[in-house]
Amino acid sequence: MYRNRWRGWALALTSLLIVTQAGCSTPWQSKPKPGAKWVDEKIKQMSLDEKIGQMFIMGFRGETSEQAFTVNAHAEKLVKQHHVGGVILFDRNVENPRQVARLNQDLQALALNNGAEIPLFVTIDQEGGRVSRFQQGATLFPGNMALGATREPSLAYQTGKEMGMELRAMGINLDMAPVLDVNNNPQNPVIGVRSFGENPHLVSQMGTEMIRGFHDAGVLTVLKHFPGHGDTSVDSHVGLPKVSHRRERLDKLELVPFKRAIAGGTDMVMSAHVVFPAIEPTPSLPATLSHRVLTDLLRKELKFDGVITTDDMEMGAIAEHFGTSRAAVKAIQAGADIVLVCHRLDVQEQTIAAVKKAVTSGQISEERIDQSVRRILKLKAKKVGNVSVATHYQSELAGSQPFGTRAQAEAVARETAKRAVTLIRDKRKRLPLTPTKTGRLLVITANKPQTFKEVCAQAGYQVEVARVEDWSQAPSPELLAKATQADAILIGMSRLQDKQLALIQQLEKKQKLVIVMGMDVPYDVVKLPPDTAFLALYGSTRPSIEAGVGVMAGKFSSGGRLPVTVSNTFPYGFSAGDDGGGT
Repeated sequence: MYRNRWRGWALALTSLLIVTQAGCSTPWQSKPKPGAKWVDEKIKQMSLDEKIGQMFIMGFRGETSEQAFTVNAHAEKLVKQHHVGGVILFDRNVENPRQVARLNQDLQALALNNGAEIPLFVTIDQEGGRVSRFQQGATLFPGNMALGATREPSLAYQTGKEMGMELRAMGINLDMAPVLDVNNNPQNPVIGVRSFGENPHLVSQMGTEMIRGFHDAGVLTVLKHFPGHGDTSVDSHVGLPKVSHRRERLDKLELVPFKRAIAGGTDMVMSAHVVFPAIEPTPSLPATLSHRVLTDLLRKELKFDGVITTDDMEMGAIAEHFGTSRAAVKAIQAGADIVLVCHRLDVQEQTIAAVKKAVTSGQISEERIDQSVRRILKLKAKKVGNVSVATHYQSELAGSQPFGTRAQAEAVARETAKRAVTLIRDKRKRLPLTPTKTGRLLVITANKPQTFKEVCAQAGYQVEVARVEDWSQAPSPELLAKATQADAILIGMSRLQDKQLALIQQLEKKQKLVIVMGMDVPYDVVKLPPDTAFLALYGSTRPSIEAGVGVMAGKFSSGGRLPVTVSNTFPYGFSAGDDGGGT
């Protein structure tokens, strides 16, 4: 059922992509090509409220529930009354591609029939892998760490291009991607598989190629999270992290991908809600609120003259320590051009009012506001691929050129997943596990049980799936009884849980054949019994699970290499295929 529904949305999206421009008539039409003159004229015409509005990207939600699939009172108020420069979509705004295209069309119509008549940035967090707002109807691309494991920059480019084409088709012109954080902390709770890996040169290479792909598809990008969120053990959504390394180390590691992407010409940089004492000596002052980080380092030292945006100012690192509205003023004073406030209307209105008050009271000069608005409008006028935000504000349901084929995007996703699978350990040579010789395969997983069932059955296994809703409440005796009756046990693992480990240890003591597929960062392999075979998938998209099962079944060999260091035994670049199965 899931597969048929997914194909249905795929066909719907493909059909949208071949509609002619004539079929997308609206009450507003494209204006002459904007440039420096357009930017100057707009700024002269705009009121202070309209200028301040351009400096905000905001999200909207429903009144009685989170879901808001159409333009509602919240969205209309942001665009018409507060003149926001952009909207950000979340899961609550995404039902299917056709709905998103219509929503974005309506949002742009609101903006273009209002005030300064400036098109919106329409943005979303579509990174691939774990952070993907589209779960149905759009291609499920593996995430960044999977790409890092392939060591294939061309796949990063193709992923950016194919993902970008799908986003543009739905009217999304700005993606909050790619993540350029260097993940070198195994305890990082928020970046992990969202990073290309621990090597700054690998992150740089993959990231710049992905940006090039997005640009060729006509989508602007956001580098995040500057100056680097990879070596933190606190999630900035709930707390205030700190990176205490000296500046010399930051220059050699965290800053490398950002420097290269900026030098190559990027669109927007997102600040991290992270404290960097080596750059900003004020205690507990995060990068988002630091003039030394945003202006002295990013603007002056790194020569970035594009748009600086904050991360969401309703996140715990900001809201709990500074207050959203007060922090928004400080962020603009520090050098931010765009303030991101994603959820509550009351907080959004308070924040806009606080910025206006700061301008009218002289805390922020209107000249400073004009500087940011100029950068924002310049970016909206920037041509990437064959389009710009200012000239192509209709949902790209077609145009003169068709989108291409869904098959092409799916092929990129499958190839990435296939090349990413990394055999980290198979000491007892348990792989391949031939379906015709295995008999009964038991899959135990908390994540994607139906996908595992379908994929394993298609590979030829006689499969039973035991879904574990919560490993802390797992029925261990029941699972052990099921496992002892199986010929082989496949464990789908995200972060290793204590009861999960205990079950695997019991199965190994009973000399059962156990294979673990890691669907998150691979660091936990060192905690497993030494005989347990381990395949790293770096994600749980259907292409990744298909690739993992394909390797397990012997349809093809694993080709990935570790993009992070797990231990001295499993260093960066390791593959068990190189030494006969690992130790």
